[in-house]
Amino acid sequence: MKLHTLQFKQMTKEAVKTTASFYSGNSTMDSFLRENAYYYHITREASTTLVYYDDQLIAYYTLTRNLFDGVIDNLAKQEHLWALDLSRLAVVVDFQNKGVGSFIIKHIIDLAQRINDRFITTDALFEKWEWYHHFGFDYLVESDINPITTKGLVYMLLDLYDPNVLEDYFDE
Repeated sequence: MKLHTLQFKQMTKEAVKTTASFYSGNSTMDSFLRENAYYYHITREASTTLVYYDDQLIAYYTLTRNLFDGVIDNLAKQEHLWALDLSRLAVVVDFQNKGVGSFIIKHIIDLAQRINDRFITTDALFEKWEWYHHFGFDYLVESDINPITTKGLVYMLLDLYDPNVLEDYFDE
């Protein structure tokens, strides 16, 4: 599979027709795409991007803006911090475990950097939280990663700030 040939397209009224056969194995994700994504997109509550390979819809992701409270190591405690929120990410079953999701995450990180967002948040499914951790996301609530106390989602944060870049800047 040539991941560099993936096409990213914004949700449109015409594109809704291509979502009918989308099957990721997660009925909640599939029904959101078919029933709600376009409405949220046109009301600007969320932005859904469709991912195509050879003109076939193989994935989608939905982004929103999110305010979160928290203590970040290199910041004084702030009441609210803005983040780009990855609300949904789904890949059709036939294309899972082929690098598509990883490619999309890297694409979203690049997007966040280009629009100068420092933080990306997500509510990862419990069974996927370690996959997100591989990309640098950290869980924010310890009980979320405990199989006994989890509610099925793990609230996670990726901080794109790199103190080494700043240190290199001042060392020059």
